[in-house]
Amino acid sequence: MTSNGPFPRLLPDSTSDPAAIARNDWSAFSEIDVLRDHWTVKQWAPGRTGYYWYLTFDDADLIEFAAECQQALAIGGFDPVPLDALHITMMGIGSTGAVTEGQIDGLISIAREHLSDVKPFDLTVGPLSGSSGAIRFSVAPWDPLFDLHQLLSTCTGEALRSVASASSAARFRPHLGIAYNNIDRTAIEVIDAVAKLRRAERVNVRVNQVELVVLRREDHTYRWDTLAVLALGG
Repeated sequence: MTSNGPFPRLLPDSTSDPAAIARNDWSAFSEIDVLRDHWTVKQWAPGRTGYYWYLTFDDADLIEFAAECQQALAIGGFDPVPLDALHITMMGIGSTGAVTEGQIDGLISIAREHLSDVKPFDLTVGPLSGSSGAIRFSVAPWDPLFDLHQLLSTCTGEALRSVASASSAARFRPHLGIAYNNIDRTAIEVIDAVAKLRRAERVNVRVNQVELVVLRREDHTYRWDTLAVLALGG
């Protein structure tokens, strides 16, 4: 099964229950027939940079968890996400060539004010799952991430009138990637390998800030420069 829409296509039975979210992620991943080369599917022009809203993580337990899974994934054809680049993509804003610095300054100001009313929250990371082009952790609950996504969309739409704030809401599926698939291949071998790594343990992380970053692609890696770190709850 392949799809150009959101992945998983269907929402879980509950967006607050970690078990329901993990079950939905795995059900969708296990039904994939073909894995695609992420770097071919996700086209990125040479030299392109873009503005994104990110959640980033330097939690020691999460880094250890991701490293263990990367090392245990005994199958080729993957580019691991650098351990200092673990993140959840909240939303894209626009290319640096299409968005002015003045618009970004305005966006930061608007978002800082609105985020001061958002309380920090905790996420559970794990178990391991995947998509049609990556290996990734399920994250839960989704409800605070949906709320944060909507707020960032509203702020972005207010600062950049050309951005349709509601356009990406239906496609948002929170996850935390640890490796990108770099070849086209049948999926069953990868699904079986990931299944062996779906351990019961989870890692809890705290979300207390959002970053506005300038993202670039370096060969088979995403890297970024942080423009602003905006605290939740002021």
